[in-house]
Amino acid sequence: MTDLSVLALAFGVIPLAAIFLYSFRETIAVHREAVWGGLSGVIAFLALSHAMAFVLLDKGQLTFILGEAATTFFLFMGLGIGAVLGWFIFEGPLIRTEPSRIVWAATSFIALHSIADGLILGTDFVGALVPSVRIDALTVSATVIHRLAEGAIILIPVFAASWKPRGSFLVLIVAAVSIPAAYVPGFLFQTLPLADAAVTNIAVSTFLAAIEASFGLLLLVRGFLPIAMIDRGSRWPVWTALGFIGITLVHFFVE
Repeated sequence: MTDLSVLALAFGVIPLAAIFLYSFRETIAVHREAVWGGLSGVIAFLALSHAMAFVLLDKGQLTFILGEAATTFFLFMGLGIGAVLGWFIFEGPLIRTEPSRIVWAATSFIALHSIADGLILGTDFVGALVPSVRIDALTVSATVIHRLAEGAIILIPVFAASWKPRGSFLVLIVAAVSIPAAYVPGFLFQTLPLADAAVTNIAVSTFLAAIEASFGLLLLVRGFLPIAMIDRGSRWPVWTALGFIGITLVHFFVE
């Protein structure tokens, strides 16, 4: 049986390997429409399809426990927080240069997504004699591609902002937040009554997914798509669709 610590550590550090993209900075700059368009499709899936699917799926469970009104207000707050956070990063006074705004927005988005992924991984190890985690060549390969794509979402804006490699590596480390997040479900089920732990785990995961969905929407329309369209080319919709389809196929093998 694979230990949670091994999987959590591997899952958390994979995005750091995306630093190899530094060797292809010139090529990436030349193919801006393809690169930014493709990553726009990835973000569209992660935020609008993946995260919102969790929100809509778990809403039924929360409604059964908390009631329709409380659940709706709870998820509305999550969506609102994501939108406000996105606005603050892109339009607030704290970050003054446009390229750095996209860097920090992308970093925040991947941090949110990594926490959510860590919670999902940790939940698979709760209350089961044999964890429901598939370990085979196809699943591992898809997971590596998935996490490297998330690292690229951070690094491509970093290249545009002309950050040095040391700073780039430091922002990539945020993806490792999935490691401590993987231990949260186990902690909840060890410290709370079973029913309370289950509700808390679902509520936290769904609330974070709501934040991720609205925040990712702003990252997409305010950060990545404008760069993909900046040369007024006609191929960015194709690359966006390919990025969306590609990351969808990857998730067929990791979900």
